[in-house]
Amino acid sequence: MKLSLKLPSFKLPSVKKPTFKLPFGKISKTVLGMQMTDKVIRMVELGGDKKPLWEPVEVMIEGKSKEEILAEIVKKNGLSGKSVSLCLPAKDGLIKLYKYPATISKKDLYEAVNWSIKREKASIKEELYHDYFILEPTGENKQFTVILALTRKETVESIKNLLSRVGLNLYILDYEVISLVNYGLYHQLPVPFSILYIDYDYSILTTYSVNNITYQEIMWNLLDYLKKEHEESFEHFVLEIRNITILNDITSLYIAGPALAYENAIMKLMENIPVLGLLDLENLKPQFFIPYILSIRGMEG
Repeated sequence: MKLSLKLPSFKLPSVKKPTFKLPFGKISKTVLGMQMTDKVIRMVELGGDKKPLWEPVEVMIEGKSKEEILAEIVKKNGLSGKSVSLCLPAKDGLIKLYKYPATISKKDLYEAVNWSIKREKASIKEELYHDYFILEPTGENKQFTVILALTRKETVESIKNLLSRVGLNLYILDYEVISLVNYGLYHQLPVPFSILYIDYDYSILTTYSVNNITYQEIMWNLLDYLKKEHEESFEHFVLEIRNITILNDITSLYIAGPALAYENAIMKLMENIPVLGLLDLENLKPQFFIPYILSIRGMEG
């Protein structure tokens, strides 16, 4: 089985936007966008107008059974039999990048990629699932860049079985980092762009350019900070973000995620790090940022 790693098709540098268009208003299926971490479960289902078909759901797990929570959500909202577009948390996967000369033939490129995948799997003593995406050479990018995502088979099978037991069908399994990139491409953010996604107990800083994807997971507990006003932890978080932006020459930084619901915290962040914009959602609360793009990803197939 493969992960469903996919980026929208696009042309660079002449057209810095995705070229695909979803057939809104003519969609024959809708797909649940779902985010499931150790702390929270979030679900949203969008219609052709990108508005929720029912009230989006966010439930804190807090030591409860994921299966019981999911079963209750499915029953309450009549979701049995629905298809789900879900992403693996960043901590449950791994991205590798490979570069190949633009002169390589497609046949040799695929052979080289398959050899690299076999090598990666041989170096990890567990069964793995994978998927990869090839960024074509452009005027700025003189190489093929291959983005390889890897995760444990046990992790994927556990998710599939859990969804099946509560009456849901796994349609797409994406990777959290790629979901963030897909949001930027779908909404035509100028390339390169960086998205700082801040959830309740972790953050991910992802940067996408014409020939590269980088990401770092940063452990900072937003809810703990809001409750205890622990300024030292906030300062450490800001310092880490600032260091990453300086070391990687990041100039186009956007903030997204549940943190946007807390204006005071966001204002303090913007006073301390160079933020270009906030990625809020027109019809949804900010905590549904990832389920939102996952639902769109599911419609696009």
